[in-house]
Amino acid sequence: MNRTIYSLFIVVMFGVIQIAGIPIQIYIALKNPGASVQEILSLYMPYQFVIYIIGLIVILVLGNIHKNKNMFELGEKSTPLMTIVWVFGGLVLAFVAQFVTATINIKLLGNPEESANTQLIMEMITAMPYMAIFVAIIGPIIEEYVFRRAIFAEIYERLPMNRVVSFLIAGLISGLIFAVAHFDFTHILVYLGMSYVFSFVYVMTNRLLVPILVHMLMNGTVVAAQVFFKDAIENLEQLQSNIILIGKVIMSII
Repeated sequence: MNRTIYSLFIVVMFGVIQIAGIPIQIYIALKNPGASVQEILSLYMPYQFVIYIIGLIVILVLGNIHKNKNMFELGEKSTPLMTIVWVFGGLVLAFVAQFVTATINIKLLGNPEESANTQLIMEMITAMPYMAIFVAIIGPIIEEYVFRRAIFAEIYERLPMNRVVSFLIAGLISGLIFAVAHFDFTHILVYLGMSYVFSFVYVMTNRLLVPILVHMLMNGTVVAAQVFFKDAIENLEQLQSNIILIGKVIMSII
């Protein structure tokens, strides 16, 4: 079977994963008419976890059984040492890209600082700690197979133009889909920045494992910071607000 068909199946499978739980959510809501949305989500989460595990297995099979390899799979792979360098270098790039895009998103575009998607995920992890496995491990593997392997790589290889232009176009398309898939439309620029970083390390190493690991480390770091250092982060944010307020008072006096 043609590789593109397998890639299409991977994308379709990702869509199936997103909607497969809707009947279960409806059933839970009907069985618990007085339950709040948060309570329904809490009851549904174990089912979602199972759905994603099954989806992960199917996507891994679809991503590895085809014989017609893409240019990255056929290309010269980075050495083990350089792979490690690119993983940690990519993590640094990801945080820099997130900082820059988030600053633009908030200061110039006027979008909210808090991501509704991230806030919901943190609340779920606080209520159900096992969901950290989903966020830090399962999610990144699925998303990199879908957005880097099945979408970015297929578009990048087929564009008949300069590789830099191909990268920018393929990264833009896969990044926008990546952003929309998270249903967080006020932070599209941030997701787009992340997508370009993940695509960049994929191109530089010819190893899908690298963006997967970068994605895992980034999500894991964010989760750990929110769970274990939440109070410290809130104190720093309060301190920053106080400093800004003091600065405004001083400027008004001057």
